[in-house]
Amino acid sequence: MKNCEILKSLPKEGLEPRQFLRHCFGIAELTPEELLEEETDSQYRKKCITLFCAIFDIQRATVRKWGSDLNFEGMPKYCKIALAYIYAAQIAPHQLGSILKGNFAPPSVDAQTFLEKVLLDGLTEQEVLQAVSHANFRGTCVKALTQVLHIGTKSVQDWGQDMSFRKMPRIHKNTLGYALAAISQVLSIDTSFKPSKPAALSKVLETAA
Repeated sequence: MKNCEILKSLPKEGLEPRQFLRHCFGIAELTPEELLEEETDSQYRKKCITLFCAIFDIQRATVRKWGSDLNFEGMPKYCKIALAYIYAAQIAPHQLGSILKGNFAPPSVDAQTFLEKVLLDGLTEQEVLQAVSHANFRGTCVKALTQVLHIGTKSVQDWGQDMSFRKMPRIHKNTLGYALAAISQVLSIDTSFKPSKPAALSKVLETAA
């Protein structure tokens, strides 16, 4: 499907936590000596944990389990790819104040909304019907989600048999939100996430397999 081409605008590799944090706090360009001073500040790691809790919508205890230093080496791969999307979307630096104050709500996009956006957006009603009726459509959906989330195929398949993938964990919905924000930043596409399909197609999309 041609629409899947927009996924090529997304980063292909995750971003290391320490690199991401330096970008967020505006210290990436400092000298090694200046970096050492910033990163050894008594409040710096606390702020880093607060930031990760906010952007992933998780508990502080979870972040602490990722490591006792600023490398957070235990962070899952799928979280690192989310960091790359956040960086590409230029979210964290601009909203750092809100994030640290607890006034940030991470974007959350369900699988069906995301798949409609990257696979079906811009198609005619007839083209949509042809796409969702194709024997390989479910495979295309699974491939798109595994590509964007950087997780195994079986995990995605276990989330459900239709396009909604209703069992998808919340943290991955956040990643899809960041992915669309990154695509929007690069391609300046509409990310209103409002349904653009005729009402008659709703049932078709909900049961597509």
